[in-house]
Amino acid sequence: MIELRNVSFEYTDFRGEKKELLKEISFKIEENERVVLLGINGSGKSTLLKILDALLFPQTGSYLYNGTEIKKKSFKKISRTFRKEVAFLMQDPNMLLFNATVQEEIEFGLRQFGFDAVEDRAVEIAKRFGLEKYLDTPPFYLSGGEKQRVALAALIAVEPKILLMDEPSANLDPPTTGWLIDLLSDMEITTLISTHNLSLASEFGDRALVLSHQHRLIFDGAIDQFIGNQELMMQANLLHKHKHRHGSIEHAHFHLHDWE
Repeated sequence: MIELRNVSFEYTDFRGEKKELLKEISFKIEENERVVLLGINGSGKSTLLKILDALLFPQTGSYLYNGTEIKKKSFKKISRTFRKEVAFLMQDPNMLLFNATVQEEIEFGLRQFGFDAVEDRAVEIAKRFGLEKYLDTPPFYLSGGEKQRVALAALIAVEPKILLMDEPSANLDPPTTGWLIDLLSDMEITTLISTHNLSLASEFGDRALVLSHQHRLIFDGAIDQFIGNQELMMQANLLHKHKHRHGSIEHAHFHLHDWE
C-alpha cells in the first residue's frame, strides 16, 4: 500500500547550509496495519508524514502508493484520488479548519468528493464524534481538543483508506485521548501515528518505526520488542540513564522521555 525506498530529504537554512531531515528511509506498510512512528522532536517525523501525504516529495529515493510512484511533476494526475484516500491530521488543527461552522467543515470534503446526502452524512459523523451540539458553531470558538475532533471528523467523513496523524494527543486531555484510542481501534483503516510518548505508543498500534536524531530509521518491528530494548531506546534518545546519589552511594536509573 505504502512503500518508501531509500528516501532522503534536506533543506537549506538561512545561512545557506544544508540540513538533513531524513536519511535513506525504507519501509512498507500494508492495508489495515496500525503503525506508530517514534522519535524525539527534530528526528524527522513530521517531514516523513508530509512526504507520505504528498505535501513534500523525496529529493532522493522513491515513494510508492499502491504501486504508483508519487512524484511532484505527475502528482496532479492522481491528486484527486490520492487526497480522498490519504488523510493527514496535522498536530495543529487550526491548519485544517477554514469554514464558518462545524457542519460546513464536515460537509466540505463530502461535497468536494461528490458524496450524496451530504447534510445527513455530516450530522451522522458529528454524532459519532460527539460534535452534534456544535454543528452551528464556528470552529475557532472551540477548545483545542474540540478542534481536533472537528478536523478528524472532516477527514474521516470522506472514508479515507489511510490516516496519518502527527502527535494527535498533543491537544487532548486524558479522557479525549482515551476516546481517540477507542475510535481508532474500532476503525478498519491503515494508520501511521507519530508520537514521542512511549506510554501511548502501544495504544496507537502494534508496529513501530523509530527514527534516530540522525534522521535514520533504526528500528522497524513490534512495539513491545522496541520498548524492551534499552540499547535501542537510548539510541533513539527516548530513554536516558540518570545518576542519583544517596549519601556516599551513587546509582543510576533509566528514565523515559515521555514529555509532551
